[in-house]
This record gives sequence, C-alpha cells and structure tokens, in this order.
Amino acid sequence: MISRFFMLGASMSYFFLMPQALQRVFVFTPLMASISFLPLTVIQFIVSLYIPRLTARFSNTSVLISGVVVDTLGFVLGNVIGINSGYWWGVAFPIIFLGMGQGLIIGPATVAGVARTSDEIAGAASGVVNTFQQIGGAVGLAFISAMVNGLNGADVIIDQAQFWMVVLAIIMTVAAINILRGKHE
Repeated sequence: MISRFFMLGASMSYFFLMPQALQRVFVFTPLMASISFLPLTVIQFIVSLYIPRLTARFSNTSVLISGVVVDTLGFVLGNVIGINSGYWWGVAFPIIFLGMGQGLIIGPATVAGVARTSDEIAGAASGVVNTFQQIGGAVGLAFISAMVNGLNGADVIIDQAQFWMVVLAIIMTVAAINILRGKHE
C-alpha cells in the first residue's frame, strides 16, 4: 500500500504539473498537452496486458519491484534531462519509462496489498488499497505544490517539481523492496 501511495503521489503531481509546463514552455494548446501523454497511456495499457503472464513466470513481487525501478527511472530521467531539452528528450523519452513502470506496478501492487487477507475481507482490503492510492495522489500533489510554491518560470517549476517526484519515487521503491521481507505472492 505504501508503494502505491507514493507512486500516485509522484504520478498525480506529474499529471497535474506537466501539462501546465507543456503549455507554458512549449506553448502547447491544452489539447496538444493532453495528446503529448499518449506515449505513457499506450505503453501503460500494452504493458498491463502482459501482467498475468509476467507474474506467472517471475512472481508478483518481482514484477512489482521491476515496475517501481522502471517508474523511478522515468522520474529520474525527466529530472536529469529537464524540460528545456525539448519535448522529445525532456518529456516523451521519460514518459516511456513512466508508462512501462506504472503498467507493471498497478496490478501487482494491489495483489501485494491484499495478500494474506481472508476471503471475507478481500474486497474491503482492495478498497483500502485503492483509497490509500487516491489519498497518496492528493497528498503527493499537495506536498510537491508546496515545495515549488513561489518559484518563477514554468521550466524552473517543473524541473524542481520533478526533483520532488524523484524523492517520492525513491520512497516508493524502498517500500516495494520492503515487500521482500514477507511473502506476498
């Protein structure tokens, strides 16, 4: 659950702040800013189709940890490359990793969150996992917005925000690796 909390904290911040940066830095229209997220959406969809096969072959925990590492790599690339490198390098390239990582995380994180629950409470446990995820998105966005409050320039704001997204992604990775301490298959 903690991993999904921080994954959504970083991701919701990205989904909220990056379109604004695209509109201000590259003068994208709102429609173009939303279309620029297609690589993430398409890749996340395709990767998620393979989750049952991947978890059967490698284990739920292995797929989850791979996902958080790839997702964190996407945030790191976005932060290191920066938006001033242009859309293709500064946004589209990291988005590919974010899409792959998120596609690998969502299902396995839910499974890990409800592992070892009895059949009677499995539905409630799944609801708690998803609620925790949604709260993570709100808390993460509030935290990152507070961290960039007062900065000037859309490029400076998004680059600093991406730094804080990396921090949340690292916490997500540590939380996911902590799953190795228990059996969550």
